[in-house]
Amino acid sequence: MAHTATHNGFSIPLQPDTDLGLAMLIAEGEDGQHEPVAVVGTISEAREAAESDFRGRMRRLERDEDAGVCPTTYKLWARGVDGYYCLACEIADPLN
Repeated sequence: MAHTATHNGFSIPLQPDTDLGLAMLIAEGEDGQHEPVAVVGTISEAREAAESDFRGRMRRLERDEDAGVCPTTYKLWARGVDGYYCLACEIADPLN
């Protein structure tokens, strides 16, 4: 029985423009709360969506509006080789 090497649950090492299919970007707060942000296809697209989402939340906070979860990190989940969702990328500082 041959063993196929995986890369953190994925069949290939992930690059910024690797096609992830329908991956889910989730905002997570310090207290464990989480909110879905977007469905994206690549890590690059996830970084853009996280930046846009973070800036939008900061604008709403400045206007004293509800901004939902105050994200400390954004996590990108995509289907791995076994069909289960695996962590593809973590974005700790979306503005950098």
